[in-house]
Amino acid sequence: MANQDARPDETEANDVSAGPADVAPTVEEPAVEEASVDPVELLRQERDELNDKYLRAVAESRNIQQRAQRDKQESLRYAEADFARDLMIVLDDLNRTIESAADATDPAAVVAGVKLVHDNFLKVLRQRHIEEIEAVGQPFDPDVHEALLHQPSDEVPAGTVLQEIARGYRMHDRVIRSARVVVSSGPASDAQ
Repeated sequence: MANQDARPDETEANDVSAGPADVAPTVEEPAVEEASVDPVELLRQERDELNDKYLRAVAESRNIQQRAQRDKQESLRYAEADFARDLMIVLDDLNRTIESAADATDPAAVVAGVKLVHDNFLKVLRQRHIEEIEAVGQPFDPDVHEALLHQPSDEVPAGTVLQEIARGYRMHDRVIRSARVVVSSGPASDAQ
């Protein structure tokens, strides 16, 4: 019985000695891993990576904004280039008219040349949706006319444009320059 008692003691001793030996390495291994991979350090690394990505994204966004601003400024700077090219054609016509007027003996030919240049210029304006504002004979409209004078008239009712001092123009629906006009104040007897 002593053997039986000894064996269980040995078994228990072996179990006890085997148990802590088996448990100790598993307890120690995570402790060693935790020491080499600190969760706080992992979080710091992740924070640093995210911060780096954020800073790069902000820098890229600024670069895109600056590039767009430069492109916009460049576009605005040369926006009128096509219009200027169209006007150069009119300028060429005007130069030819001046040259021919110097040698012309017939004033009617000079007038015809100037009229041609004028018509070409209006054509260029119409291509850009710039049109003349009708004034003479029209009812005075403060949205498109600027009254410089009021003048009595027996032929034209009050509030009607008698004369155009400077032509007005509109682009699409917007007035670029109001027509400067003289407006009828009605018959002279009503004006007194």
